[in-house]
Amino acid sequence: MAKITLRDGAKLNVHMLGRGPTVVLLHGFAMPAFLWLPFVAPLAHKYRFVLPDLRGFGGSHRLSLTKPCLLDQHASDLADVLAHLGESQVLLGGLSMGACTSLQYQRHHGFGAVRAYLHMDQAVCVRNGPDWEDGLLGPSQAARLGAWSALMADMEPYRGQAFNNIPRALRSRLWATLGDFFGHAFALRHWQTFTSLARQELLIRRVAPVANWPIYMDTLKSYLHDDYDWRPSLPNIQIPMTAMIGMQSTMYPAKGQLRFREWVPHAELVRFHRCGHAVPFESPRQFMVELSSWLGAHRPQTRSVSVGNPQAA
Repeated sequence: MAKITLRDGAKLNVHMLGRGPTVVLLHGFAMPAFLWLPFVAPLAHKYRFVLPDLRGFGGSHRLSLTKPCLLDQHASDLADVLAHLGESQVLLGGLSMGACTSLQYQRHHGFGAVRAYLHMDQAVCVRNGPDWEDGLLGPSQAARLGAWSALMADMEPYRGQAFNNIPRALRSRLWATLGDFFGHAFALRHWQTFTSLARQELLIRRVAPVANWPIYMDTLKSYLHDDYDWRPSLPNIQIPMTAMIGMQSTMYPAKGQLRFREWVPHAELVRFHRCGHAVPFESPRQFMVELSSWLGAHRPQTRSVSVGNPQAA
C-alpha cells in the first residue's frame, strides 16, 4: 500500500502488487479498491496492478473534494497518479464510476499515456434526454433522481457536522436510498438480497464509512447536475478499447451500452449474459477469463517493474 501526493497536497491511497507491465484499475461507487484483489492476485506474477482508492472512498475516504465537479476531481487525481508512475503504456480499466473517471480523464487529458482501455458496464451518457434514454437507472431515472434531490436538500443543513448528529430518520433515508442504488448493481436474486442489508446502518457503515459522509451526497449531486455526456469526446479514442456489458444491467441498460460502436467503431463488445451491472462479482469466472485475455492481447513489451513503496510525488 502506498500514498501518492496529488497536486493539491492530498495523499491518495493506492494498492500496488505484482511485477510486470502496469495495469491501473478504477473501482465503482462506494467500492474500496481492495475488492479488486481476488481478481488480480492470480495475475500478479505477470503484471503490476495499481489500484487507487478514488478520493472520498476506501482508504481515501477522508479526502475532501477540491473541485466542484466530482469526476473532474477524480480525473485530475488519475492524471497525477499516471504522472507519478511515469509510464507511457499503462493498461487502464474502470468499472462504473471508475469508467466514468476514465472517460472524464480522456475528455480532458486524452489517452496518450494509455495503451489500451477496458470499460466495464457504464453508459456513454449518464443523464437521459430527448435523444438518450439509457442513462443511469434507465427509464426510472426521473423518479429516482427526484427522490435524491429531496434527500440532498434535507441533509445539506447538516454538512460539516458529525454523522451521528443527523436525525436518525434522515440517516435511515440515506441508507435506504443507497441500498436501493446498490440493488441496481446486481441482477441475481442472492446478490440483491445481500444489498438489501445496506438499509441496516450498523452493517452498511462497515462498508461505507461516514467520517466524510458528504461524499455520498456530492456523488449523487454530481450525477444530477454535471455534464457526463461523453458522446462528443468518445470518437477521439484511437487506442484499443474493450467494453464489458452486463446484459441484465438495470444501472445502465445494456441496449444503450451496445451502441458504443456508434462513437468508437473499433471497440470490442463483450457480453455477460445473466449478469447485471457489477460484472466482476456476478460473473467472476467469465470476468477472469476475459480480463486475462484482454491483458494478454495488449501486453506492452516493457521491462518488468517490481513493487516498492514509491516516494511521494
